[in-house]
Amino acid sequence: MKAVLYARVSSKEQEEEGYSVPAQLKLLKEYARKNNFKIVQEFIDVETAKRAGRTNFNQMIEFFQLNKDIRFLLCEKTDRLYRNFKDYVNLEEFNLTIHLVKENEILSKESKSHQKFIHGIKVLMAKNYIDNLSEETKKGMLQKAHEGYYPSFAPLGYFNVEKNINGRKIKAISIDKSRSYIIKKIFELYANGNHNLQQITEYANQEGLRSRKGYKIYKSTIHKILRDPIYYGNFTWRGELCKGNHHPIISKELFELVQERFGNYNRPKQIKKHKFAFTGLLTCGICGCAITSEIKKEKYIYYHCTSYKGKCGNTAIREENLIQKLGELVNKIQIDNNIIDWVREALNLNHQDEKEYHNHQCKLLQEQYDKLQRRIDKIYIDKLDEIVTSKFYQKMTNQWKEEQDKILKQIEKHKKANVNYFEMGIKILELSKKLYSTYLERNNEGKREILNIILSNCSLNAGNLYPIYRKPFDLLAKGLTRSVWLPG
Repeated sequence: MKAVLYARVSSKEQEEEGYSVPAQLKLLKEYARKNNFKIVQEFIDVETAKRAGRTNFNQMIEFFQLNKDIRFLLCEKTDRLYRNFKDYVNLEEFNLTIHLVKENEILSKESKSHQKFIHGIKVLMAKNYIDNLSEETKKGMLQKAHEGYYPSFAPLGYFNVEKNINGRKIKAISIDKSRSYIIKKIFELYANGNHNLQQITEYANQEGLRSRKGYKIYKSTIHKILRDPIYYGNFTWRGELCKGNHHPIISKELFELVQERFGNYNRPKQIKKHKFAFTGLLTCGICGCAITSEIKKEKYIYYHCTSYKGKCGNTAIREENLIQKLGELVNKIQIDNNIIDWVREALNLNHQDEKEYHNHQCKLLQEQYDKLQRRIDKIYIDKLDEIVTSKFYQKMTNQWKEEQDKILKQIEKHKKANVNYFEMGIKILELSKKLYSTYLERNNEGKREILNIILSNCSLNAGNLYPIYRKPFDLLAKGLTRSVWLPG
C-alpha cells in the first residue's frame, strides 16, 4: 500500500521536548514497515519564530490532488497534522485514510460517529480554540500590557526582543537605532510648523524608512506615527493607555507639541465608525455575494446583500432579528448529559499513549536531574579534600544547578500536559452545554467570537439562516444522544 508521510515541528521548545522531526520520522517509518506501507513521499515542515507557515503541507495537498491513487496518510498525532479547521476540511475532501500513529487512531470516511466526534475534539484541542472562547489569550496580552510590555509587533523605530525577567521570558520591544533617528526627525519636522505630512513622507522615504514588509511609507503611516504615544514611552492597548517599560524615542513634551499642532489645524474629529459585529459572517443565499450592513435613520442596523453581481431580490434583516436567529443556531448545539461521562472515559482511554509518553519523559528527566545532583555532591567532597579549587567548584556547581532548573521546568511542563490535554477536552464539552447562555450574556463582539468558532459558513435567504457547522459541532447540532452514536 502506498502512503504519504507528514511530520512537523513548530518551535524550538517542541524540538527540545521530544517532538523533533527525526523522532517523528523514526516512529512513522517503523509503523509503515510493520504495516506494509510503502512511503512514496515525505512532507516535512519546520516552523520557527522567523519562518511561519506550512509550505510542505500545501505541497502535500497538491500531491493528493494529482495522485488520486494514493489515499493513505501517516502522521504522528493530531496536533502535528492540523493547525486550523481549514487544514481539517482540506484533507477531508480527498477521502483519505489517516493513521495517527502515536494516538493509535485510524480515520476514514467509514469511521463511526463517535470516532469522528472524538477526533473533532482533538482538533479543537490542537488549535486551542478554547482560548478564543474563554478569552484567555486576550487576557494574557492585556496582562502583559499592564506590566508595561507591548504585546504585539514592534512599531517602526523599534524591534521585538526577548528578555529574561526574573527567570521568565518576556517578549518586549527595543529601539532600532538604524531607524529611530528618522522617527525623531519626523516629530521635530512636524512640530516646527514648516512641513506638512506629504513633505515629511517624502523625507522618510528618502531616508530609507520602510514598512515591516519593506514597502515605501505612505502619508497615512506618518500620520499614525505622529499620533502614537508609544514613541514617548506609553502605548494604547484595547483602548487603554498603558505605561511602557521600553525606552522612548522622543520626549513627552515633543509629542504633546505635535498633538497641539494637529489641533491648530482644526481638523474635524474622526467620526467614530459603528462596529458591525456580524459583517463578513454571512453570505447571500441567492447569489452568493457577501452580506453587508448599514445604519438607517441613524439608529436601525440592517444586514443585506451587497448586490455585487446585480440585484438578486434577497430581503434585508434587522440586527436584533439577526441576533435572535443566530442565537437559535447556537442553541441547536445540544449534548446529552450522559454523553459527557462517556466522552470523559473515551478521552481518557484515547490519550493513554499521550500520558505514557509524558510520564516516560518525566522519568528520563528525573534521572538526568539525579545524575547532576550526584555530581554536585561529589564535587563538594572533592573541594573539601582540596582535589579541586573553590573557583572550579563554584563554576561547575552553578552550571549543573542551572541545568537542574531547566530540567525541573521541563518536568513541570510534561506534568501539566499530562493533565491539561484531558481537561481541555472535557472543558470543550462543558462549554458546549452552556454555549447558548454564554451567547446571550455576551455583547455583540462576544457573540461573533462564539459564532466564528462553531460556524464554518452561513447563508441568509429571505430572513432565514442556513448554517454549516464546524466539526465536531456539526454532530452536536443534531442533538445526538448516547443511544444514537455510542459505538458498538
